[in-house]
Amino acid sequence: MVQTRQLYFEDIGEGMEIPPSENKIRLIEMLRYGAATWSFFLLHLEKEYAQRQGFRDANIQGPMYGALCAKMLTNWIGNDGRLRKLGYNVRVMGFPGDTLTCKGRVSRKHSEGGANLADCELWVENQNAERVASGSATVALPSKKG
Repeated sequence: MVQTRQLYFEDIGEGMEIPPSENKIRLIEMLRYGAATWSFFLLHLEKEYAQRQGFRDANIQGPMYGALCAKMLTNWIGNDGRLRKLGYNVRVMGFPGDTLTCKGRVSRKHSEGGANLADCELWVENQNAERVASGSATVALPSKKG
């Protein structure tokens, strides 16, 4: 587990950048993700199979993009923060050897039902600075006021 500094509602503002998370994706990460999610479709695990389907290599699993974004967010918000909602769309396929950098910013800060919330715009860029996925999230943060 990554030890993070606790983020509080008072620490954030609209437009604030979320610290990015860079992830070099190797086939072993794709295999581990497939094992953890019980997803063994050969398109995501075997180059030869993917090539027979018309792709240059095995494809990074779509849900892996969401997992990487969730990791970025939970590292940012700290142990007492909560990831309330996450949605994303993958626009461009990724392959082993790609570097996926998750980025984001706070788009709205508000309180609702007693919770201190931040709505965030998210995106993932590959090593060519091409936006390959985009989405949004809502996090709940503790207050310094208790």
